[in-house]
Amino acid sequence: MSRAGPHQAIMARALARAASGDGWIEAPDLPLDYRGPVELPFEPFGEAGMARPALASLRLQVALRPNAPAISGGGADLDFAGLWQATAQLAQALRDAPQGPVAVLLPGGPSCLAALLGCWAAGRMALLLDPSFPPARNLALLAAGSAALVLAEAGEVAAEAGLPWLPVPAILGGPPAPMPSEAAWLALDAPACILFTSGSTGLPKAIVHSQASLLYRARNLVDQLHLSARDRVLLLAGPASITGAGLMLATLSGCALRLLLPGAGGYRAVLAALRQASASVLWAAPSLLRSLARLPAVAPALATVRAVLLAGEALPLADLPTLRACLPEGCLLLGNYASTEAPGLVWFARPGDAQDPLRVPAGLPRPHTAAMIVDAAGRPCQPGEAGELLLRSRYAALGEWQDGRLVPGRLQPDPLDPAVKIYRTGDLARLAPDGVFLVLGRLDRMVKLNAQRVEPAEVEAVLRAAPGVQDAAVVAVTGPAGAALRGFVVAPGQRAEDLLPALRQRLAAALPAAFRPARLHLLPALPRLPGGKLDEAALLAWEGTAAGEG
Repeated sequence: MSRAGPHQAIMARALARAASGDGWIEAPDLPLDYRGPVELPFEPFGEAGMARPALASLRLQVALRPNAPAISGGGADLDFAGLWQATAQLAQALRDAPQGPVAVLLPGGPSCLAALLGCWAAGRMALLLDPSFPPARNLALLAAGSAALVLAEAGEVAAEAGLPWLPVPAILGGPPAPMPSEAAWLALDAPACILFTSGSTGLPKAIVHSQASLLYRARNLVDQLHLSARDRVLLLAGPASITGAGLMLATLSGCALRLLLPGAGGYRAVLAALRQASASVLWAAPSLLRSLARLPAVAPALATVRAVLLAGEALPLADLPTLRACLPEGCLLLGNYASTEAPGLVWFARPGDAQDPLRVPAGLPRPHTAAMIVDAAGRPCQPGEAGELLLRSRYAALGEWQDGRLVPGRLQPDPLDPAVKIYRTGDLARLAPDGVFLVLGRLDRMVKLNAQRVEPAEVEAVLRAAPGVQDAAVVAVTGPAGAALRGFVVAPGQRAEDLLPALRQRLAAALPAAFRPARLHLLPALPRLPGGKLDEAALLAWEGTAAGEG
């Protein structure tokens, strides 16, 4: 059991309320910075920041610090005054543009944030896309999002889609423009942004957010981490994701944000960006951090980091010693469980946490968010019992974009309050005795072999602990003979004929026969989705065309 803390008494009361009520568990008495940087002064974003449009918060920063750095990336940078002006220029360019969602097809950096804000200043909904995706994928997303035009650096994709486009570099290099009047700005609760899910279950879904729901995510980040003008935040992810959108808006607190796509230049580029930015806060997927932590020069590059925000996937408990060894003493590790559709759980990991032998807890519900774990019949599970995690929040997405209109999709209105949405995550979870949530993985990842339930994370932990193995993934496949496991490992410099037999011996010594993958494969890297999660569909597609290696 983890060390005692104030959350235990509070969560005991929350569990009692849930048991006597409708089963939903909330943690309203715990501040966002619980177990975090409580002694570090800052100006809270708070409810006030969520109650005003993003442009109003940007205007405040322009008045306070016009020449302070706001956002950089892709070789460009803007201070707050420059961001305001770029937003105004793009908003004016959209004044007479065709009605409908405006696709933002720009690399991570100042122009992307200016385009998002420019859409809102013009009263328009933005559709965020990633230019690093293959053109065919972006063409499909443009069609799925019913885009009316494209903001881009070049027009090839727009031309192939048969859409008009606006050349962003020419617009930003042109004359200054006045900001549209506040009456023209997009309303807080109006559909403001389309974000596509990562597509781990097939075709991506177009998820629609309001400004209010995105500002809620930004508020969580600012108030959890005490972000302020002293901070330099490095985001190792693309902007066309819920984390990217939320963190881009977190710069409205006055912090400076730098965006870097993790695949751009490899680990050397990440280390160079860390050194150049003197980052105080770092966002990265645990799998990326796991690889970075093994590099000999990483500790000096992380010397200025006071907090690491982890998102996209669970952090294996076995990774904690390696991460802490290369991070400055006292550096905070913040776990952030959420989905594109709904906010969720948060937890500052500390030494002594032991709610689960395999993974760091997902944490406690955020303010304005409730969680519940249900069994296959939809009944609330008892603490310790595994079931599907459900989330309920006023700041969930508005719904899905289908055929040019907003529909509920998998986000169902709460029967008692239609403004509150309920989302079935599809993740398997359980409650620890102290009321902390543990997310065990996707429901469709849990597999029964010979009537025995096998958790892939347990097998992955054994593989990652092997000498020379940098990363590992285990997935289930279903064939005529039933379900079977497949293992994938990343081990630079290793040969399959030497490594895979040794791994089989290690698995045999540590796990029952049912837990051992029938086939192992050595890969140069594990395929990842834009948010950092494992791309299981790509692994299964690869496995279906590959011969067994061991």
